[in-house]
Amino acid sequence: MNTEEQTIAIITLVEKQKRGRHRYNIFINEEYAFSVHEDILIKHRLNKGETIDHQVIEKITIDEERNSAYLKAIRIIGRRPHSAIEVKRKLKEAGYEAPVIDWACEKLIEHKYLNDEEFAQMWTDSRIISQKKGRNLVRQELQQKGIHKELVKNAMDTINSDDEFAGAMKIAQTKWKQTSGKMIDRKRKTGAFLMRRGYTGSMVSKVLAQVSSEPNEEEFEVFDDSFDS
Repeated sequence: MNTEEQTIAIITLVEKQKRGRHRYNIFINEEYAFSVHEDILIKHRLNKGETIDHQVIEKITIDEERNSAYLKAIRIIGRRPHSAIEVKRKLKEAGYEAPVIDWACEKLIEHKYLNDEEFAQMWTDSRIISQKKGRNLVRQELQQKGIHKELVKNAMDTINSDDEFAGAMKIAQTKWKQTSGKMIDRKRKTGAFLMRRGYTGSMVSKVLAQVSSEPNEEEFEVFDDSFDS
């Protein structure tokens, strides 16, 4: 038997892991060599009895790392939508190298799992309507998430002013009732609260004008008592 025959690598066992879902242990020449995801097993046709060389193992290692990053990213965006920059940041924190991260994100975009334009629109709608935040704060949040400035601008242009005003009014009414003091003090405190929530100066002025002119609960109670008497 010559040296070349002695170094032939043969897959002698393909063993499904008991705890790792969709993962398999590969044994070469009766010794454990590496583990792979089921997708990589199928892609490279890693069957018992097949010969395998060093170059193929290198390709398998690269594909396994890419697949691992891709599946990690799927789990990340499965918990909640993310921007592309957020996904890249989390994959980097998980220890993946830049080329692998770029490959995984390109695959996510190709499969339409990552779309910064849709993300920006969804985030804006949620913050304006559900979270009752103003456009200034929403713009800042999108910028922090790495959304391109053109996409941020487009998202801001789609904001319905009536929805934004309704949200501002609702939290302003609550804040107004909780605030005591003279009219000017209540306006100042409520206005500052709305500004911190990201509403523009013009929106705050519009809301304050309405909320300060509404009869409060005490005025209703006095009116009702007088009417009953």
